[in-house]
Amino acid sequence: MGFSLQNRNLVAILIALILFFNFSASSQNKTEVLAKGSYAINMGLVPQTHGNALKPYGLIYELLTEYPVEIKWVIEPNKRKDGIDFKLEDETFRSSSFVVPVSYLTDEVKQVISSWETKGVVGSYLDEDTALPVFSELSVAPKWTLDKQNGIIALSYFKAAEIPASAFGGYSSQNWKLPEELDICDDIFVMPHAEPKFETHKNLYFWNRDYKGAIWAGCHAGSQLENLYGPASEAKNAELIQLNFLSAGTAGARTTGLVPYYEHRFASPPYAHQFPSDPVAQYIGKSDMALINGSERIFYPKKANIWRESARQIIIDPTAPDVPEISNGPGAILIYGPGFGNPKNGLVMYQASHDFSGNKPENIAAMRAFFNWSFYASEVKRKENIIKFQNINGDKIFAARVGDDLAKMLNLDPILFDLDKAEIKPKAASHLDEIAAYMIEYPELLIDIRSHTDSRADDAYNLKLSQQRVKVTRDYLIQSGVDVARISGRGYGETELVNDCRNGIPCSEASHERNRRSEFILSINCDIYSGNLKL
Repeated sequence: MGFSLQNRNLVAILIALILFFNFSASSQNKTEVLAKGSYAINMGLVPQTHGNALKPYGLIYELLTEYPVEIKWVIEPNKRKDGIDFKLEDETFRSSSFVVPVSYLTDEVKQVISSWETKGVVGSYLDEDTALPVFSELSVAPKWTLDKQNGIIALSYFKAAEIPASAFGGYSSQNWKLPEELDICDDIFVMPHAEPKFETHKNLYFWNRDYKGAIWAGCHAGSQLENLYGPASEAKNAELIQLNFLSAGTAGARTTGLVPYYEHRFASPPYAHQFPSDPVAQYIGKSDMALINGSERIFYPKKANIWRESARQIIIDPTAPDVPEISNGPGAILIYGPGFGNPKNGLVMYQASHDFSGNKPENIAAMRAFFNWSFYASEVKRKENIIKFQNINGDKIFAARVGDDLAKMLNLDPILFDLDKAEIKPKAASHLDEIAAYMIEYPELLIDIRSHTDSRADDAYNLKLSQQRVKVTRDYLIQSGVDVARISGRGYGETELVNDCRNGIPCSEASHERNRRSEFILSINCDIYSGNLKL
């Protein structure tokens, strides 16, 4: 005999509270003072439209792709559903905000922002230094790869956000991939309504673990994927693996995985939307009515199984019709987490429904969850996807990530400049020689030179001085044999100090010197990178 409706609701509430406190304990928000002139996108306007709620993702994609920017993702950690993240005078910001620090706002970047504002993006420039709760920095643009089987379903999501075709392999399935074709330069595999088989999809296990690849599955692709298992290779006594990324259980066990979509009933709104401060949950209102089509409208762990502790159940049905008869639940409509509960793996998300595109508020909320997860998953991959290199003598190995400073990875002292000078000092020259040699050794690497000054002298003067330092550094590397196309750079003046030595604050010469530095930020040319650098 099943639970009463009252008991089911009580269980759902208890589960939600437990998960809320687990998530709160691991929250990564920190308060940062963002300088006057920074640009904050208002994501919480009502009514939500493609222009004010989806095209901001197109804007931040363009900025991250075309310019050396880092975008702050601002989320108030203690808010309720649709609560306030922060206020600027009479303007209220909800469902998070993407803030471009003033240090990145060149005239060209401002023109890009202005062009997106004509498409519906709404934002404001901070009129004073403002302390904001920053959840994460976004520093790389996602690279989506659509599944050849049914990737076409997701095209409307990208069109709504005006994200270019180059971001996901174009509009022809000839440029999309099957799971066995995924490699280190693919960030996110988008798999709506697929028919996964172990033989063709087992590479997802290794891609998620080794390359931190993120997997998004819609409709019944999620439940079918979770139930696939077999030998990891053709070798005798090969390890048995299962693609149960978000549910617990031993590979191959009868109780491991999810209830198949054809063995349970549909969910019925209203749903419970949990974790209002989770990055994926940054959308206004509810997506319920957009998620009630297709063959899979709810995901259930099998009767003797549970969701992994690290899986975040963003949307659940607290009155799911098959709990507790065929599953102890909770039945999830939207759930995500690191693959196999390992925070070093890529993120995986299952989102019910066959297709949730459209213009209504519920459609926009569903698409926002998809894009929130995508940008978050790409940042997780950047931080965890370690690329191994030898040094130029071949006698040691170090690990680097996209976005790391090559000089630090090579254990070089900071490239410092004398006060009011843009000249390469002899010690700095020897270090630049090593960076140049390394760049020549590994043609797959790209670098972005970021030069900084201390706070003394006029702000405009310091910006010009830092740009001169970038030029002399770039010229030195080019003269040393590094291809000009592999080096970008920009001066930041005194906008990104590493300490509190700001205008009017007395500091020692040594403290000021720490700010007169250049960084060499790594990225990879995926057109030539094979993933087989010397190990």
